[in-house]
Amino acid sequence: MRTTIHILIFLITGIHASFGKTTKADRGLSETRESPESQIGAFASLHGRITDSDANAIQGVSIVILGEERGVNSNGSGAYFLDKLPSGKVSVQASIMGYETQTVQIVLRPEENELNFSLEKEVVYLNSVTVVAQKREQQILDVPTAISVVGSDFIVRNNIVDLPQLSEFVPGLIINEQGANRPSFIIRGLTSEEVSPSAQPRVSVYFNSVPINRSSGASVSLFDMERVEVLKGPQNTLFGRGSEIGAIHFISKSPKNSTEGYLTAGFGSYNQKEIRGAVNVPIINNKLFVRASGIYDYRDGYVDNTFGGTLNGKNTTAGRLSFRYLPSKNHQLDLVMNYQHDDTPGIAFMSKQFPNTLGDTDIFQYRASLEQGNNLQTGKNIVDGTLSYRYFFNENTFLSSITSFRNVSSSSRWDGDGTAAPAIDMWDDAGADQFYQEIRYNYAVNSRLIGSAGISYWHENANQTYWFSPNEQSMAVLFFSPEYLIMPDGQPLLIPALPDDPNLGPIAGMPLAVFHKENNFSDAINYASEVFVDLTYSLTDNLFMNGGLRGAYENFYLKNQASFSDGSPSTLGFLTGNYPNLFFKVNPGDSISDDDLSLNGQIGLQYKFNEKQNVFVNYSNGRRPIVLQFTSAGTPEIIPSEQVDNIDAGIKSLIFGKVYVDLVAFYQKYNNFQTRAWIADSESGEFDYKTLDGGRATSYGSEITVNASILKGVNVYGNYAFLNATFDDTNEAGQEQEYAGNYFRLSPKHSFALGINAQTNLTSKIVAFVTPSYGYKSHFFFEDANSPGLEQPGFGLLNVNLGFELTKPKLILSFYGTNLLNEQYIISAGNTGSLFGVPTFVPGPPRMFGAKLTWVFHSNPDN
Repeated sequence: MRTTIHILIFLITGIHASFGKTTKADRGLSETRESPESQIGAFASLHGRITDSDANAIQGVSIVILGEERGVNSNGSGAYFLDKLPSGKVSVQASIMGYETQTVQIVLRPEENELNFSLEKEVVYLNSVTVVAQKREQQILDVPTAISVVGSDFIVRNNIVDLPQLSEFVPGLIINEQGANRPSFIIRGLTSEEVSPSAQPRVSVYFNSVPINRSSGASVSLFDMERVEVLKGPQNTLFGRGSEIGAIHFISKSPKNSTEGYLTAGFGSYNQKEIRGAVNVPIINNKLFVRASGIYDYRDGYVDNTFGGTLNGKNTTAGRLSFRYLPSKNHQLDLVMNYQHDDTPGIAFMSKQFPNTLGDTDIFQYRASLEQGNNLQTGKNIVDGTLSYRYFFNENTFLSSITSFRNVSSSSRWDGDGTAAPAIDMWDDAGADQFYQEIRYNYAVNSRLIGSAGISYWHENANQTYWFSPNEQSMAVLFFSPEYLIMPDGQPLLIPALPDDPNLGPIAGMPLAVFHKENNFSDAINYASEVFVDLTYSLTDNLFMNGGLRGAYENFYLKNQASFSDGSPSTLGFLTGNYPNLFFKVNPGDSISDDDLSLNGQIGLQYKFNEKQNVFVNYSNGRRPIVLQFTSAGTPEIIPSEQVDNIDAGIKSLIFGKVYVDLVAFYQKYNNFQTRAWIADSESGEFDYKTLDGGRATSYGSEITVNASILKGVNVYGNYAFLNATFDDTNEAGQEQEYAGNYFRLSPKHSFALGINAQTNLTSKIVAFVTPSYGYKSHFFFEDANSPGLEQPGFGLLNVNLGFELTKPKLILSFYGTNLLNEQYIISAGNTGSLFGVPTFVPGPPRMFGAKLTWVFHSNPDN
């Protein structure tokens, strides 16, 4: 690996030199200047910095030489660089959404030239949106793909504190989170979940440019965020092999050269308590900055358990420490360290079929009877550190390195039958150590060819343990007469021994174990080496071609063992063939391994009518790697890699500088679709939740986002997504598929969101604001099998956040309400109980209220 890195650096240096980037006159960050006499006949270069009226840097500003096929975007420091320009008079235009466009004429000398811009906000404006989706700072309007962004101001104004809330504002995205450690990210109908430690995601989740390949580590707390970027469609070339159908990039706030911060305290329904804050301090002016932030977020569960405690609560403590060091103009060093600890109540898996101990079968009474009481829990720990380094050849060309280590551990104990019966008591422990190294060269050649190329290496040690402990006197009822699991008074029926039935042979009348414990342990080693390139080339002033390739070599190793660990041997194990265990056949240890070599690509065209309107069309292919797994009977299986071909086309337009419209349509074709299923076969002894090859599938749809500033201080926004995602009738061999015509799970055909962000000055120092929003999803199923009853009818959620802001000192008092219409909906259905015909359901949160007080401080007394 080290040799490969040295070769890459050598090649990059050679490429850089071949394009004439090595003279001091061409380096916009060089502190020395050659004499004009030495540059007679040379090309001119132009560099500068873009700021707002308060001297704050603006990134992503489009800098264009009018009449030339030349242009760049300002970087994260607001700086830009253009080289190999003709000498003489030119017109330079700086533009970005939300600011007045400026055009300046300048006479370029055959040497380095400097031109700075100070942009003014438009009177009625949309907030500018800058992204790094293509690994460089750009306006969202310029990115030729389907992308949505939720920025820090929007997060705060709409009181977005949970991942499911976030997804309401992104068309085509659903985030389903029933506990603290297993969120499901669904983009255009494709769900990213793992049922094996070797399985890799379909939706790649990144945190500050580092991939998170375990769903347990992707449940991040949304504090002190700069923005969240969501890219839809295959993104393998830019975001790695795990981005089969999209990528979600969480970007935290970076340290900067100012003393500022905030502190928020809040309270709300169900004993809600929240404290969050951040402080940013320059240690050495213009050289070394530090930012510290953290959150404590607690709420009792909204479901009461008659056996003690509550369910579906929150208890998060998290912190982040970030450093930025600028030893010279050419160097930037960033260190970010994160910690998050969740220790929450268990998940309310509830039965609709059987009553609780109070006689209720209505789960929306929010009262469960799960016999383990306070023993039920979910939790996780995340510790990570990321060191990033950039060496700037000029403002728009740089070499970067990202080195990251991440440790994630999670646990969950749940009641699988959803009743007072001690039948299905389960525990899951999972952990992963991940290392990631990336070296990338971002280049801008003559400002016509812009892109990046590099290599990366990822390594993971992952493990997962399932612990199962049934009381067989209750489990036997599920085997023989599941309809009698619970009596009308909510109490469980217990059978002390097997029936004295001659058909049972020698085990007839045998006593059933009250306490039995068995384990299933899996250990995986996964690693991948990747090489990638992505570019955008200006064919004409208006026509741009973009494309990319990523090659990956992956290796997976999975070891599995199962044991009888405590209590009495399972009598029912004689029936399943797994004695002395019931579910997991004793296995002293077996392993499988495999590797995979892949090449994925993307190519597209973008036509810009002008700086504010463009259209694009793309073709891309994506894949999810092979999955290694063991059945509960100890049989090894390798599921082939899933493939998708994607075509999308879209329009992006900024109308009169006040209305932003983003419309995209897509068509996707899948092969070897990796579905998941609950398998219960008493004859083979297999009781599993595993990945299956679902054959072929097709999805198509459209998404639209509109954001309009209709009056000063009044913004309206909305989005709509149409999705038709189904399994094909036949597989590649022409045979009818098991799920023929079924809809993808968690995939509503229609969804939309509407909202208003309005504020007005009550006095010269007091501002009032209100941000109501409404999100709707049509009917969807919870399983690819489309089982009747395991579905959610269409529903909508109305939320509001309102309050008052005092400008000096800056204090914000806000009041919020969620699910104001008290909509009754479920967030999970089926689950472990489906194995035995007793599915469970998790109710969504009821109506809640709360209030927050925020103090924002800044060293500048005028802010």
